[in-house]
Amino acid sequence: MTTLLKALKHLPTRVMIVILPFVLMCMVEYLDRGSYKEFHHWFADHPLAMLLAYFVVGTLYLFLIAVTGRSRISFWILCVILLPLGAISGSKLKAIGSPYYPWDLYFNNQLMEYKKFLRGYLNSSIIVYTALFLIIVACLFHLILRKRKLRFNWIERSVYGVIAIVMATSLYLDKPISFTNLYGMYTVPWDQTITYDDNGYLYSSVQMLNYLNVAKPDGYSKKAITTLLNQIPDKPAASNKKPNIIVMLGESFFDATEMKNVTFSRDPIPHLHELQKKFTSGKMLSPQFGGSTANVEFEVLSGNSMRFFGKSPDKIIPYIEYMNHGVDSLASITTRQGYTATAINPFFSYFFDSRKVYKHFGFSHFISSEYFPNDFSGPNYADHAVVNKIIEETEKSPGPDFVFANTMENHHPYGPNKFSKNTIEVTGDISAESKSILETYAQGITATDQALQSLVDYYTKKAEPTIILFFGDHFPFFEDDYKVYRDAKYVLPNDPDLYVKTHSTPFLIWNNFLPADQEQLNLTSSPSFLGPLLLHEAGVKGSYYTDYLYELSKKIPVIPPQDMWSKYNIKESDLTGYEKMQYDNLFGGRYGYEAKGYKDTIVQPSYLLGYGDPVISKVALADNKILVTGTPFFSSCNVYIDGNEFKSNFDGKDTLYVDLAANPKLEPGKTHQIEVRVYDDKKMKIGQSNLYPMPSS
Repeated sequence: MTTLLKALKHLPTRVMIVILPFVLMCMVEYLDRGSYKEFHHWFADHPLAMLLAYFVVGTLYLFLIAVTGRSRISFWILCVILLPLGAISGSKLKAIGSPYYPWDLYFNNQLMEYKKFLRGYLNSSIIVYTALFLIIVACLFHLILRKRKLRFNWIERSVYGVIAIVMATSLYLDKPISFTNLYGMYTVPWDQTITYDDNGYLYSSVQMLNYLNVAKPDGYSKKAITTLLNQIPDKPAASNKKPNIIVMLGESFFDATEMKNVTFSRDPIPHLHELQKKFTSGKMLSPQFGGSTANVEFEVLSGNSMRFFGKSPDKIIPYIEYMNHGVDSLASITTRQGYTATAINPFFSYFFDSRKVYKHFGFSHFISSEYFPNDFSGPNYADHAVVNKIIEETEKSPGPDFVFANTMENHHPYGPNKFSKNTIEVTGDISAESKSILETYAQGITATDQALQSLVDYYTKKAEPTIILFFGDHFPFFEDDYKVYRDAKYVLPNDPDLYVKTHSTPFLIWNNFLPADQEQLNLTSSPSFLGPLLLHEAGVKGSYYTDYLYELSKKIPVIPPQDMWSKYNIKESDLTGYEKMQYDNLFGGRYGYEAKGYKDTIVQPSYLLGYGDPVISKVALADNKILVTGTPFFSSCNVYIDGNEFKSNFDGKDTLYVDLAANPKLEPGKTHQIEVRVYDDKKMKIGQSNLYPMPSS
């Protein structure tokens, strides 16, 4: 009876160990979302994710109790750690559209900006809810439970410790309890904001901790990097010319005519085939298949290789996890020599964290789909629209340009009605479904081929020296288990050449100034070596890193996955210098950057998304419509009156039209203020105009 009474006496304190983590979890997730409405939406729609977030806080609480033996101090410690993280994440999400990732903390990313983020985030609701939470917990501990001794003997603490270890291991490693399988949890590698939105801030952060496991190469040190730098001879510019340097990525582009068991009614890429006969060209062994374009971009732009990211590089997207500081690239290398560096991508600016990445690569300007005209082919922006943007940007600047541009017209999927008409017929011993997919795909690469030729034609006529690198990023995903490739007998059962067959995409380096005898045909390359090769052919001075990689590429032109190194006669020792310098650039002391004097000058302070904020120059009333005129306006612009959105139409030039009959009535006799805002697809504000008074009717 005495034992039972003691147990009942301590029951309230043990119940609080269960309840308090749940309350703290709710508070942290609320702070991350910044509003009760968003929190309630997540809570109602993702109960399993909510449960896992609770497990995260409960595990930490039990561990602290096991260590300290005190529940009150353990809970306050947890509050001091988790509440600021939730608020910082919410402020970052509101400011730039992405939560506070573990690598932001690990790499001290954007620390100076969080003061600004928090100023724009904190409001009366957040302050009041946080204050109420702290007051209620304080009252609970120091008034209601004040007379109850919250003591835990060593047996109970040990039990809590064991539970905490098992739970932490399962949450982090997904074993011995596989929460991902048990609850069907997942991550979205190309857009971690979706992962966080669905799985919650707390559990998603635990999932993302795995990306911090980057092994330091053996022997890495400042001395080792200095030794490597001393072995790289300085390579001056080959000439005084500073040609325009254009890099164009062909989305899901490979040479489909290499599928010999099917026949195309005409060559889908005749221009590329002709150019390959006269200019530097060959095959690139892509690290990707069917997606994750950003990883190929990463290699081409920075010279860093996906091959050094452990045994599962396919699960890593450095753009999201590791591009948290200035990383030298073709953009910053050329910018240091007077170039204007522009990135062009006809997709949303948040995708693959592109807004952040291009800034950290040293670009001055990033034009995303929010700043494109409505020029579509199928569901995506037409490749010729990308070419028009490239030409437009090089015409704007007085000096030489470096432009990196993606295409999107040929993006998966390849349904029969993707384009208005397929003009190439496929024949052969192949199923109707595969035939349809290949015909649509052929139409897509035809558009890319025509876009490439139009770019070549334009700069052939220009007096300015220009060099263009074109490459396919990866093979298309043709349904599960290489279905179309197998159907066309391009991939055979147990094919020993499966990897090479499905990862070798074409590349071309065209120019309008080199003599024909300097062109190199039928090369093989890794994407990380294309940048150094491009700079060499352009005659433009590179960096110590690109000089090193260019010399390495002469000995080892292709770096396949590690399990294929012996087949390519590659020894681990051949790549230790490369691996050390890559680690130094991304994770280490950046001793190489420091030694060369550009550690803190890669990021351009004038970096601009789009064309800057829109400016209203005139507002007029006519036929019960408001005409808002200004620049630069795009279809992504929205008209706001007194802070409220009004439906508007864009004329494609400089005017937005608001039909007052189709919008809420304006309060008569009031002076109304009009502004134009630019939002991305996630409703993140990325541009805002001046306020302009509305004229009286």
